[in-house]
Amino acid sequence: MEANKFPGPLTVEDVRKDIPLTSKYIYADNGATTPVPIPVVDAIKGYFVDYCSNVERGAYAIAARASEEWDQAREDVAHLLMKCKTDEMIFTRNLTECSGIVAHSLQEPILDMDANGNFGAGDPLVDWKPGDRILISDMEHHSNIMPWIRLAHRVSAKVEAVESSEIGLLTPEAFAEKMDKNVRFAAFQHVSNALGTIHPVKDIIKVMKEVNPDLLVYVDGSQGPGHMPVDVRDINADFYGFSGHKGCLGPQGSGGLFIKEEVMSKTDPLLLGGGTMMDVTYSNYKLRTDSISKRFAAGTPSIAIDIGLGRAAVYSAKQIGLERIEEREKMLSNLLVEQLDGVEGLEVYGPRADEHRGGVVTFNVEGWNSMDVALLLEEEHNILTRSGTHCCIPLMRKMGVHDKYGGNVRASFHFFNTEEEVKTIADALKEMV
Repeated sequence: MEANKFPGPLTVEDVRKDIPLTSKYIYADNGATTPVPIPVVDAIKGYFVDYCSNVERGAYAIAARASEEWDQAREDVAHLLMKCKTDEMIFTRNLTECSGIVAHSLQEPILDMDANGNFGAGDPLVDWKPGDRILISDMEHHSNIMPWIRLAHRVSAKVEAVESSEIGLLTPEAFAEKMDKNVRFAAFQHVSNALGTIHPVKDIIKVMKEVNPDLLVYVDGSQGPGHMPVDVRDINADFYGFSGHKGCLGPQGSGGLFIKEEVMSKTDPLLLGGGTMMDVTYSNYKLRTDSISKRFAAGTPSIAIDIGLGRAAVYSAKQIGLERIEEREKMLSNLLVEQLDGVEGLEVYGPRADEHRGGVVTFNVEGWNSMDVALLLEEEHNILTRSGTHCCIPLMRKMGVHDKYGGNVRASFHFFNTEEEVKTIADALKEMV
């Protein structure tokens, strides 16, 4: 897909016209899922209407086109959203699947036929020993906690949570204090979905790998690509996963997982089947080597959804601009914090400093359950927010809001939100208290 075929830079009004939902609601639940712009919907529809066929299977023209569009989508997602090589990007259904693929690869060594025709297991990514440790943070959501608990149980390791600061910031110093040679794997978020904090992940990884250069690191980028520029190679993550329907305005059921090329070649695919191999006998198989990322695309992929994610990457990165999205989201969230700061009866969480906050603001109203606040915002003001634990029950308990409020209320923004909408949210909350 040639990016120069599409107009840009788009204005806020241009994007709002592409998302009809914005004329009906104040949509402030982008941290959970973003509305899909019409051009992305058209790309998905175009596949089904004009060239609906399987990829890498048929010799006829529309099958060739389907393969070309699918390959182009992978290139666009890899280059525009993560700045990695095309063959370092795996299409997934969401961040949760990314975590599952990584967890499997850390438990099971790759099975393949070697150059001499021998079939068997390769060297494991981690040669686990009793007493080995896995570090996460105390801010992770369940998809970045549960897989590591299960992995630790199966390899006789121990999971430990690094504490965040008072404003909900993960710091290099906190991770450095926990590091030693027995820490073999670490998994933590790029941006908090519960507080909006943007963490210095590059610096965190740097101090950890200074202690253990063989450490493997997985970054949960659920709130990253599409909301801001991301360079996974510069960050120096070994794995970086994201969901396509949160930041880059893609469809649900889409996502991507970056795996360093040198790590991916040793990574065992979670699923095997058509499209993953070069040869199969009744006793062995040879995984494909022409595109190692396609080892992870067993069977018929979600072709239309993947093509939609590629179109969303072009729309957000080229037609809007990731720097413009990040700047606007920060402006909107900072404006809401300013409006709510000091209002008696309102608790606002997370950092106040501009450089540490993304497009998320979470809060509670004294005496109200968080769910009731969200329901009233919709019923009285047509404002759509998220309430509850945001799949972060341990963090909500640590903050003391799990039992008191049932979690918190989250307003999460994107490029299409306006200053007027932010002021409406602030006025509604002030009226409520």
